[in-house]
Amino acid sequence: MGDGLLVRAGRLGPGEVVAGALTANLGLLVVSLVAGGLLVRRYGERRVTPPPPPPDRREVLLAATAVLLNSAVGVAGWALWRAGWIRLSADTGLRAAADLAVFTLVMDGLMYGGHWLTHRRRLYRLAHQLHHGYPDPRPATLFVLHPLEVLGFGGTWLAVLCVREMSAVALLGYIGVNLVFGLLGHLGVEPFPARIRRCAVFRWVALPMFHAGHHADPAVNLGFYTTLWDRLFGTIDPAYDTRRTTEWQAPAGRQSIAWTAGD
Repeated sequence: MGDGLLVRAGRLGPGEVVAGALTANLGLLVVSLVAGGLLVRRYGERRVTPPPPPPDRREVLLAATAVLLNSAVGVAGWALWRAGWIRLSADTGLRAAADLAVFTLVMDGLMYGGHWLTHRRRLYRLAHQLHHGYPDPRPATLFVLHPLEVLGFGGTWLAVLCVREMSAVALLGYIGVNLVFGLLGHLGVEPFPARIRRCAVFRWVALPMFHAGHHADPAVNLGFYTTLWDRLFGTIDPAYDTRRTTEWQAPAGRQSIAWTAGD
């Protein structure tokens, strides 16, 4: 499988790569909207944030811009691979699984650090404040980002890929992991029942309510895929584990979102 992916990618011309990147990223957006909409309808009684207002024109424009910029990042990654800066292997199986686990943890740590920085007052106002202008998330909110943030995330994972060789299959797996966690974190609902949330693995793996908690209070829950870094650096919501392990209770109302970013 890995060999076939690399062979096909090597045969593509620049125009085909651009078209493929645009198609793939548009497809990710459509999948997010459709799958997210189905989950919100199915678990609408388990809201962790208030229902969002109807989408506005700026949301649509930002989501479209994110698709274009993510496509540009993908084309840049292909160019770096063709130039030898990014090295991809045809490994599958356990080696690919190990690559996926390491890459995900590294990206989780770097994204935590970057997210913490974007909550410093000046950087927050420069870019990240835009995302928090939508405190009641919907699936499309995953793509409602300042262009600088989109390029910052894309540049980070390209830089990590330049450091060590990685399985092409694991790279595709990471794209899927990022989409799943991003989508679940912006549903505004919690699909998992308490008996699942109590499992030991979910002490460390971020649940949908984890990132939703960050939208309610921007000072906490800065991680993306895991709670590891928030627990390590003391930025986890003190009430998170209680909410995670108890039976569902609808929130009493929106928390007051005053300025909570650091200086």
